[in-house]
Amino acid sequence: MTYTDIERIDAIRRRFDHTLASHSGLSLFIYEQEQGLEVTVRDDGFYVGVRGGAYLFPVGTDGFKRDFILSHKGAELIMMRRCDAELVKELFPGFEYLRDRDRDEYVYDRAEQASLEGHKFQKIRAKLARFYRENDVVNAPIDVNNIKDAYRILGEWTPKSGEGDAAGAKKALDCFFDLRLSGMITYINGDPSGYCCGGDIGGAYMLCSAKQNSDVQGLNLSTKHELYKTLPEHITLINTESDHGSPGIRMHKNDQRPVMMNEVYTGTV
Repeated sequence: MTYTDIERIDAIRRRFDHTLASHSGLSLFIYEQEQGLEVTVRDDGFYVGVRGGAYLFPVGTDGFKRDFILSHKGAELIMMRRCDAELVKELFPGFEYLRDRDRDEYVYDRAEQASLEGHKFQKIRAKLARFYRENDVVNAPIDVNNIKDAYRILGEWTPKSGEGDAAGAKKALDCFFDLRLSGMITYINGDPSGYCCGGDIGGAYMLCSAKQNSDVQGLNLSTKHELYKTLPEHITLINTESDHGSPGIRMHKNDQRPVMMNEVYTGTV
């Protein structure tokens, strides 16, 4: 993929009001290598092949989507909205689809995450208060002078179940400035300990990477909260993508109080 492909893909998404982060130009560009993606962009739509033979459901005109479905009999279709699955069912009445809970996307209210006001965020505020009370903490936006510290954190990061590998995270850092991403680094006792970064995917902010080299309680929450506080007013939602079926990640994402889930479905044509 190229930067031009990102622009073409996002123009198509805007045209057809498609909001899944999985189909955003930013997501496809960053995870192309990690997930073995093959992206095909036409004037009237785009589709994405995934390592293993599945396809993200295409985005485009009804004719583009119907042509894709009819020419990919036997293919597994993933990241379908319910309306996408119903379109397939119109063509193949026997088509069956299931909700793919492990790939549902978590969506948060940006203003809520920045303020953390109200009873439902009481536990998060308490965790953050303890984190700042027990540690010497400094947060700093990622820039040309400190991005090396984000690379250091990534190099020292040990993935937990469901967190994938470091290829996508490294690509986000490699292309950080060209993609016009934003991010935050948290230092504990002067040492770079955690970072996160993401970008605007059209009214929503996609958090594409969050890594730590320390297990200090509250670190992950602090880094994200400080980043969310810097986001511009026109960003109304934050999309942190899926939990990949990891119980730990699922619990953490639910604790942060999503305002909705982008439900997705899967099925074989």
